[in-house]
Parts: sequence; C-alpha cells; structure tokens
Amino acid sequence: MHATVLKYFVEVARCGSIRKAAQNLFVASSAVNRQILKLEQELGTELFDRLPNGTRLNAAGQRVLQHVRATLHDFHLVRTELDAIKGERTGHISIVSMDSLFVDFLPVAIEQFSELYPAVTYAMFAKPPNEVPECVASGEFDIGICFANKLTPNVDLVASVAMPPGVLMPPSHPLAGQAAISYADCSRYAFLTSGGISPLASVASDGFSTFWDSLSSRITCNSATMIKRMIISGQGIAILSKIAFMAELESGDVVWRPLAAPEINQLRTGIIVSKHRQLPFVAQQFIDIQVRRLKQLEALAERF
Repeated sequence: MHATVLKYFVEVARCGSIRKAAQNLFVASSAVNRQILKLEQELGTELFDRLPNGTRLNAAGQRVLQHVRATLHDFHLVRTELDAIKGERTGHISIVSMDSLFVDFLPVAIEQFSELYPAVTYAMFAKPPNEVPECVASGEFDIGICFANKLTPNVDLVASVAMPPGVLMPPSHPLAGQAAISYADCSRYAFLTSGGISPLASVASDGFSTFWDSLSSRITCNSATMIKRMIISGQGIAILSKIAFMAELESGDVVWRPLAAPEINQLRTGIIVSKHRQLPFVAQQFIDIQVRRLKQLEALAERF
C-alpha cells in the first residue's frame, strides 16, 4: 500500500502548501515534495499547479483526490470492522482546552489519530484557560490543555512546554522591530481581544488584569480562529501564544514578540488529567502522541 504518499498528497491538497503540509505531518518539506514528485512520475502527469504562494490541484489532481479519499474511506471502514471484531481501537475521548489549541493543534491531532484509531469518537470543548483544570478535576473530561503554572490539587500535569502568550502582529507593524513589548506599547495600537475576564486571570499578576481591563478593543471576539485572520489582515494586534500561528510565523506573515512581563514569559502550556480517574486506553495513547507533538512544536517555536 502507498499509505505515506497518499497521506502526503491529501495533506498538500488540503493545505495548498507543501511547507504547511510538512509542518502538520512533522516531516521535512523536501520529504513531502519528494513523495509528490514520485506520485506524479508514477502517474505520468502533474497533479498540482505550482504557484508563487503555494500549490493548487489541477484537473488531474482533483480526480486523483476523489479516488484517494474514496480509497482511504473504504480502508477506514474495513479497519473499523476488523477492529470491532477484535474489540480493539474503539473508545471515546473527551477534551477540554483553551481556544487557541482549536486553531491548528487539535484539528491535526484528531486527523492523525483517526488514522490509527478510526473507530474512536470525540467530544471537544473550548473553555477559558482558568476553567479547564476544574473541568478535568470533576471528571467531565478525560484530557485538558491549558496554562500549567497554577493548577488545582486534583489534576496531574502530564507534560508542559514553554509556549507563553506574546504580542502577534503583521511584520509591517510599528512594534515588530522591538525585542519586547510593554503594556503601555500595546495600549497605543488597535487591539483584538476575546472579551470578558482576562484569559490569564488565574495565572498572571494583577498588573496584567489591570492592563486587560483598561484596553479599548477594536474587535472583540471569542474565537481564536477569527482573531488569527484579523491579525494577518492587519486589523490589529493580539496577545496569544505561538501555537496557533506556527505556519504563519515560518512564512513570515506574522511576527511574535514577548511581553516585557516576566510572569507572563514564564507561563507554560500543559496537558492535564484527573488525579482520581483511570483513563481509557485510547485516551492514554492520544496523550502520548500529543506530548511528542507539543515537544516538537516547542523546539520549532524557538526559531521564531
């Protein structure tokens, strides 16, 4: 079976970019490009139009994509049936996380994990960071992802990475040239916020909460996906971690600068579970894979 080349082909088609597909697959761009070229050579035709800013499926590529998706769907059906016969690879995973993880990290996590465990079902909810630990401690969710510096006693920290919030902006923004950005700097420019209580209320000092409450937001929106698009289009700046912007940071579409606030820069993002609950097998497998992914992203984030 050509499992690798099919997976790479579908991801490039979905992303419209070999670079972004490689990032999502955690492989080198050259490896993805090599597999695509190999597939095109085997089929005797190009499948993508190579554009200055990415790739686009041509007519041949669209037809191949239809076939590949049908093939993968049929394979997953067979695998699910076989797993049901053996009583394996089934189960349910419930996840609660701060919203920024829903932009790229968790969608890719589900897509990749579904290849290994196609019969697993999921329940996933975004919550403010300060609410995530209690949702896990209560047993409502198997897994939580949030800031890990101040946790309730009834949860265990599985792993954490250095992904502190900072200021995200287009590279042309006046603050982009600064090494660190103060609260006063932020206040002078159009700002984008999630509204309501500070997302760092439970882990940051009173200074951040005072700054947050004083902001006059140009756009208030509780969707990190929406805020991400508004940052890229130059509508304003926002305070978020790098994890939702890895591809854009690599391409140079946005820049990230730390806040001139030591307590913010020490924040870590972690995966947490309940102290008093045994996780299902598939949930533990999911955690093991995501811990490795977070460590890989942490190493990548150091470049930006």
